[in-house]
Amino acid sequence: MSQPWPYPGARWWKFDFHTHTPASRDTGAWQAAIGTPNALTPHTWLLKYMAAGIDCVAVTDHNTGEWIDTLKAAYAEMKREADAGAPPAGFRELHLFPGVEISVQGGFHLLAIFDPSATSQAISDLLARVDYDGTRGDSDGVTRIGAAQVVERILAAGGLAIPAHVDGDKGLLQVEPGTRKCLMDTTTVKQVLQEPGILALEWAAASSPVPMVLDERKLHFASVVGSDCHSFQGSAVPGSRYTWIKMAKPSAEGLRLALLDGQEVSVRRSDESSGFAPFNAPEHFIESIEIRDARYMGRGRLPASLLLNPYFNALIGGRGTGKSTIVHALRLAYRREKELSPNSEAGQTFNRFNKVAKTRSDEGGLRADTAIQVQVHRDGTSYRLVWRQDGQGHVVEEWDAATGSFKPSASQAVTEQRFPLRLFSQGQIAALAGDSQQALLKVIDNAAGTQSQQAAFEEAKRAFLAARAQMRELEGKLQGRESLTLALQDIRRKLARFEGADHAAVLKNYQRTSRQSRELERQFEASAELAARLTGLAADLLAEDLPAGLFDPDEDGPALSLVQALHAAIDKARQEVESTAAGLLARRQVLRGEMEASPWFVRIDAAKAAYDQLKADLQQQGVSDPSEYGRLVQENQRLEAELKRLETLQKQHADLREKANALLEQVQSARRAIGVQRGTFLRTTLQGNPFVRIELIPYSRDAQGIERSLRELLGAADGKYVDDLYQEQEGVLPRGLVADLLETFNLGEQPSTSDTAAFEQALGTQKMRLLHACRGQAEFGGWFNKFLKAEADKRPEFIDHILCWFPEDGLQVEYSRKGDGQDFQSIGQASAGQRAAAMLAFLLAHGNEPLVLDQPEDDLDNHLIYGLVVQQIRSNKLRRQLIIVTHNPNIVVNGDAELIHVLDFNHQCHVKQTGSLQDKAMRSEVCQVMEGGEEAFERRYQRLGREV
Repeated sequence: MSQPWPYPGARWWKFDFHTHTPASRDTGAWQAAIGTPNALTPHTWLLKYMAAGIDCVAVTDHNTGEWIDTLKAAYAEMKREADAGAPPAGFRELHLFPGVEISVQGGFHLLAIFDPSATSQAISDLLARVDYDGTRGDSDGVTRIGAAQVVERILAAGGLAIPAHVDGDKGLLQVEPGTRKCLMDTTTVKQVLQEPGILALEWAAASSPVPMVLDERKLHFASVVGSDCHSFQGSAVPGSRYTWIKMAKPSAEGLRLALLDGQEVSVRRSDESSGFAPFNAPEHFIESIEIRDARYMGRGRLPASLLLNPYFNALIGGRGTGKSTIVHALRLAYRREKELSPNSEAGQTFNRFNKVAKTRSDEGGLRADTAIQVQVHRDGTSYRLVWRQDGQGHVVEEWDAATGSFKPSASQAVTEQRFPLRLFSQGQIAALAGDSQQALLKVIDNAAGTQSQQAAFEEAKRAFLAARAQMRELEGKLQGRESLTLALQDIRRKLARFEGADHAAVLKNYQRTSRQSRELERQFEASAELAARLTGLAADLLAEDLPAGLFDPDEDGPALSLVQALHAAIDKARQEVESTAAGLLARRQVLRGEMEASPWFVRIDAAKAAYDQLKADLQQQGVSDPSEYGRLVQENQRLEAELKRLETLQKQHADLREKANALLEQVQSARRAIGVQRGTFLRTTLQGNPFVRIELIPYSRDAQGIERSLRELLGAADGKYVDDLYQEQEGVLPRGLVADLLETFNLGEQPSTSDTAAFEQALGTQKMRLLHACRGQAEFGGWFNKFLKAEADKRPEFIDHILCWFPEDGLQVEYSRKGDGQDFQSIGQASAGQRAAAMLAFLLAHGNEPLVLDQPEDDLDNHLIYGLVVQQIRSNKLRRQLIIVTHNPNIVVNGDAELIHVLDFNHQCHVKQTGSLQDKAMRSEVCQVMEGGEEAFERRYQRLGREV
């Protein structure tokens, strides 16, 4: 079922060319129901076709137009109810084309179809003019005039003549069974088919045999089909057979032009349209462009606005009418300014536009308050890309179905991945075939989707550079490892002097006995201190006297007795403490004497004597302090721990070296994958392309390009170190690193896989030479060696970047001189037009994102425009939106633009007219604005004659 189509311009309509109503006498079931409750009503008839999803229906009863006005009145009533908000159940818009199936002299049936504005009276008048002598609504008679005259009178009345069911009963081209010979008189058939007004034939089945007369006369007609419905039962019912017709709006004129276009372009039969999806819009397309307050466009009460079709949109107009302004506006809204080289002609043109003019004589197409708004359809949702000269506000807005309005998008990113677009300004296409291939490689990368491979390459390089940086950090920490080893060896030699002569045991015994002696001395001193503290405490144990007069001896005698007893107890305690202190001092003295007389004390003295003897012996050997042993032991332990830590670091360094080597292989593999992706894309995309052939040359074989890349890597200025890098002189073989790299390869042949591997090996050899020079080896001339060593010393990562360097891929572009897939020549031998044609053929051969081309016909010959551009446009617009600014009418007319905007200048650039080629006024504009417009129409509509 077809669906609502909100976009302007031409679209596909589901057209039933052959239908009947109860006005036809051979509609048995309907005839039988007349006058009964089951009689078919116009409303029911209309709803059946609406339910079948038919958009346009030709009412073609047998030799009558009786039901036409009735159906139109019924439809008008249904439409009024729908417009009032209460549509009948099942209602959808339907366009009625008044018509009639005429029984023509000679015995065949002919459809006459008129504009929807026609009435039943127009059919009656026509039947009178063709002198039909039978019953209205029946086929019991024929016209009294011949078939050719009938066709002429249909055309004169403003109708279209289409022979009905030509392969069936009463068909003009019915053949004898098993042959291709017409049943009808061949002369009559030829007369009818040679009438200029016959544009189409109704074939009941696309597989029917074609009479020889069509081949003999080399006649080609549009093939259409209708349901030929006589009841709503059986197989010939609404929706069973129909034809897709491309028109801007349903009209006899639009239908006539569609039939002139014929099959595939504007006509598709339902039985030959398997997989045809006319309303499958591209995934991404631009819905509208709005420019407000630019210098020469959009200044006034309303902005300049262009609604667009999802398929092919053409922008035409004279010089200076604002066509390129639209392209510049798209570049700004999509943030694609950096796609243009500032030194290119296209870049300079854009830069002149992308300025705010401060005076009338200044360059600039913008003003301080210029705003651009591009509405984009992406993945089923509408977005707005907003660009403002002042840089204020949101840049991405998203349609909110809940509120029925746009709101700021959660992401404000405007990227190529999120909003894809291929945009080529005037002259930019030809520049792709220039000496530098970087712009073309970027186009290839975008189309081939090498982003993931590029990201993997960059990530591999980052990982490699990080591993190498970690290695250098560890190398710094490992620099003291040798001195640390020597210090440890020295410590161990000194310790050996102690341990080799049993010195360690003497020293350890002396140290232990000394600590014991000191500890006992400390204990005795502590006991003396305690005795002193007890003596002091005893001195403080004195009872306090009673206050004088407080107690009476007579009255308070018992209390005084208690106080006296308490004082006596205190005095006793003092005496006991004094005695304890004296006893402690006496016992201390006794114990000291016992210690000095003990075997332990003798051992202490012996250890001291052995130590004194050791000290004297070591002094004679150069060791001044025997106690240094302990420090040496501690230092030995510290150095051993530090050396163990460095050994761990050394292991980490070795692991990192292994990891870095593996990562460098990943860098190589990732770089190789970019070339593989590019090459696969080019082979797949351009296979069988008759205009252009592009082959990838991995790493290129362009000596000058490799030299430029290497100089950029090394930071070596042009003209310096030419003997070492690359020097080419007439009569002398090239020399230098680049020449050494390329010397084994035949530059005239396309490299094979083995050549690529050999090139990678040769490249690795030259990188090693650079690395050796960076480390001080004399690989090159003295000055270049010195330069490389200085750079490596100044930037340790310099060597790492050399290891990660690869020349960019090269491209071998060839074109076919005649565009026939033969005689391919290098594009270096091509003219400007041939270069542009080759690049345009490549751009049109791939992609499904919107493609914007500004005057792609520049430098192209007319035969290239028709043979290349027109054919590619027709195939491209089935999968992507095209917006083409052009001065060439062949692109617009024969490329079959769905929508055309005519721009003009009247103080401001503005859209003068919008429409499609089905509009007569638009055809007149095309002829007026575009030189060669009439010839283009004649080429497209070869039977249209002078009237365009």
